[in-house]
Amino acid sequence: MHIYTVDPSQEESALLSYTRHIYHDFYTKNDITLLLASLAPDVSWCGGGAQMMKSGRTEVMRFFVSTKDEMIPFAIHGETTSVHRLSPDFINITIASDIQTLPSTSLLIKEHLKCDTLYRKNPDCANGIGWEIVHINNSVSYDKLKPDETFAIAEGTRAYQSLTEPTDLPEDKLAFFHMIGKKLMSSLSPQELRCLSILSIFDEFTTQCAAAVCIHTDIYALLNKLLAQGFVLHQTKTTGTYALYPLIREFLQQKFSLLPKEEQNQHLTCAAQHFLSQQQYTKAMSYANRAKNYSLCLRIFSREADSILLSSSRTYPMDLLDHIPSSVLRKHMQAVLYILLDLYFAKAHSIYQKIYNRIDTLLTGEDGDIFRELLKTYTSFNHLPSMITHMKNAETIMNHTTSRQKLYAPPLGFLCPSFALIYHSVPGKFSEEINQLATLHQLSATINHKQNQEEWALYFKAEYSYHTGNWKKSAEILAHLSTLPAFAHELTLRARILYIQGFMAYFQNDTSSLSDIYEKLQSLLPRATSYESLLIHLCSLRLRSVIPRIAEKNISPASEPESPLRHSPGLTYQELIETRTLIKPGNGIPLLYAALRNERFSRERHSVLGEIYSYLYQALAYDMLNKPDDFHQSLTKALTLAAPDHIISPFLPFASHLPVTWSQMRGSDSMNHLIQDIALFVQERPYHLEVKSMQSPLLQETLTGKELRIIHLAVSGKTNREIAEELHLAEITIKKALSRIYKKLGIRNRTQLATLVKQHQ
Repeated sequence: MHIYTVDPSQEESALLSYTRHIYHDFYTKNDITLLLASLAPDVSWCGGGAQMMKSGRTEVMRFFVSTKDEMIPFAIHGETTSVHRLSPDFINITIASDIQTLPSTSLLIKEHLKCDTLYRKNPDCANGIGWEIVHINNSVSYDKLKPDETFAIAEGTRAYQSLTEPTDLPEDKLAFFHMIGKKLMSSLSPQELRCLSILSIFDEFTTQCAAAVCIHTDIYALLNKLLAQGFVLHQTKTTGTYALYPLIREFLQQKFSLLPKEEQNQHLTCAAQHFLSQQQYTKAMSYANRAKNYSLCLRIFSREADSILLSSSRTYPMDLLDHIPSSVLRKHMQAVLYILLDLYFAKAHSIYQKIYNRIDTLLTGEDGDIFRELLKTYTSFNHLPSMITHMKNAETIMNHTTSRQKLYAPPLGFLCPSFALIYHSVPGKFSEEINQLATLHQLSATINHKQNQEEWALYFKAEYSYHTGNWKKSAEILAHLSTLPAFAHELTLRARILYIQGFMAYFQNDTSSLSDIYEKLQSLLPRATSYESLLIHLCSLRLRSVIPRIAEKNISPASEPESPLRHSPGLTYQELIETRTLIKPGNGIPLLYAALRNERFSRERHSVLGEIYSYLYQALAYDMLNKPDDFHQSLTKALTLAAPDHIISPFLPFASHLPVTWSQMRGSDSMNHLIQDIALFVQERPYHLEVKSMQSPLLQETLTGKELRIIHLAVSGKTNREIAEELHLAEITIKKALSRIYKKLGIRNRTQLATLVKQHQ
């Protein structure tokens, strides 16, 4: 197969076809010929275990060759693909699918697999396609085997073995199901077996759940009978829950699927109503959706829209509003507003437009005008003047109406601890945007009948001062805010205040205050709503992502959210957290890939701070890949974007990673002013001082920024391993770098190096 074409779309299509060949050959035929032919010398491979973290063609080839014969052939279902051209020379191909062992395989395994393959243009590539693979990343999840995947697989295997005769294994899954049926039929009545098949709709269940869907069966008697047999159910005594073994459950689900559809939906509806009564809204919506009970779906959504929208996957049916009568829709316009915004930001434009057209014909008079203005406010995202205009229009109409319909403005911020990260969109307009954001928040509060908006205006000033380096003013405002009523009553404001205070404590090396702030964040969770809880989790996660010392304080945070609002404008924030975890030795390629993706997404979302962070990640990646020109160019781009508003905050978390002496950077007057202040902040951090010896003209002209940093750490008494850990490099890299430094300076060891540095102080 040869890919030489001028048309980019044809080129991407051909490369996608080639990638699918690799993917299918590997999983269905165990053939790795195409894969091995396409690996670049510097390829990296990331997978689900330590044995898969391979880097370099030799290591990656060794992994695939050694595991080839251990692969179980799979059948592929529900495949989806996407192609993203990151630049003229980089294309990322994503393939996702459900894979399942063939019916002839004795043990059933089902997986959701997502594979990202990053290609780099290379006309001389040996495979003849003109592109080579520089990074592969696989992620695997097992369908509905959580919360303990290993347990579910192990126990499923154990159940299989228990139900099988000691020596004779069934040849296929159908024979296995016959065997299960025979075992169960001999000990259960038809009613009990039918009840058990109904319980297969649950991942796990309590006696209350079971009783809700099997109202004519003595659940306690059935469970005791099954537990005595020892091979059907698993009981978790601490939580009082039961779980069917995976293989048994699949058999029973087949039985459930044979029930009349109307009866299936009846049982699923009972499960939904049970979880709704327990205020487990996401589970309730999931079962109501499966039952196609649209009126119940809308009722659940109206009860707790935040929980539904913030769940890790979309549990409500996207066509929900198509099935609701117009008379009912008019009574639930707040839910309709949330759903339309969710579809808009998910880029489900055809569904969004269809529903909007229907709603537009339903709404008349002032109610309709308010609804439209609020919708326009949020779909004008990140153009603050337009958002303010539409919000003012909505407020004006509401002030002159006696409408019975209650519409509230959705919360601003999109779960992001920093409003600036989302709403700063025009370089040089940061201060003006902060004032506009305060106005917008005031309008939102008026519509929602909330007080304490002067506190929010102060908070925006504090955030502006923090990002632009005026920490004294920011600290004073935040300290004052901490004494006001809103600090106690508005958890979203309190979390953001603690978040900024935490970062200022970190950069000032105030570990005592830092731990105290983190604990205060965690203490907010018990009384937080779904929206507030997720924001608090994200604040905590960001702090921990840059402060490893937190993990040493024996603080036990609550479980982190999985994928909050993956489609929202606030996604930029979540991506930045995830990208930071790639700053490790040998991760240059995946870090660069993530940084290029962040740049594209941040630009789409008009996030200036997002772009700055993406360029900083690119600079780190290029440094890992030993590309000094690209490193300097990326860092210059970040400084150029930050200079008009004198934004300092994004650079500080990277101070210990960036191999740069700030005096080497040059630019416009505003950029030079910014660089000087960044250097001042860096020098004032007691655990990251730039020594004065680095300013020696001799050393500056002879050595690179990274070499100067290594010299500083070496003469301060650190070992090669300690230097490697601090700079996130391999120990052998430090050893080779020191050898080059000795050769450049005409010396032989560290003693002579220390003497030379002292002479040039």
